[in-house]
Amino acid sequence: MDKVSKLKRLGTKYGGWLVPNDISLDSKSIIYSAGAGEDISFDLQIQSLFDCFILLIDPTLRSEIHFNEIKEYYKNKNWIFKFSGNTQKDYKKNIKYLDVDFSKIEYFSKALWDSKDQLKFYKQEKEQNVSQSLINNMFGPKFDFVETLSLKDIMTKNNHKHIDLLKLDIEGSEIRVLNSMLDDQIYPNYLCVEFDLKLKGKDKDNETEKTISRLKNSGYIELINDNLNITFYYEEF
Repeated sequence: MDKVSKLKRLGTKYGGWLVPNDISLDSKSIIYSAGAGEDISFDLQIQSLFDCFILLIDPTLRSEIHFNEIKEYYKNKNWIFKFSGNTQKDYKKNIKYLDVDFSKIEYFSKALWDSKDQLKFYKQEKEQNVSQSLINNMFGPKFDFVETLSLKDIMTKNNHKHIDLLKLDIEGSEIRVLNSMLDDQIYPNYLCVEFDLKLKGKDKDNETEKTISRLKNSGYIELINDNLNITFYYEEF
């Protein structure tokens, strides 16, 4: 049996992730999902399946608007509701009829980084695209200022002692965040990381491969690499 046959996709083709069929999550599990955008299909499915707590981390205004629309969508069971943003064609198919406990999903409107700061948050040139980046030259020249916090900062703020699954789709910031995570000796059981810096051809110093090597040397096992969307499992030495 190959790797992929032991995994299942949760969420849309665009915003979903491959995770183990026997993923170890339950009602006490804590999920940090950074980079919500306008596709939280993965988060909704995983909350519905395992009744876990999910912290959505994204300072983008459109993302917060989308989250509020999602809550109304489920509250009214309005399956023909038209979202205001730019959602995927298979989005509603992946989210409607789920049994989601919104008391266990919180939205945190800060940016995940390796320190507490106020930084430029660059916008894409095509206005329909929701994602923004803390990395200069990733997108266009226009920006907002956002407050950033490290993973350790956010855990302390929320009184969380562990993370069961960390999802990162943060447009190039993943390298700084992952290295900070390891520096702080934080080891989520599962990682779902989109390595955007390399994916978008911005990784001039090969930081992606260095970071992946560091993760593996720290106990992370690569379960699947789906076009630089990599799922890892932590196995303590």
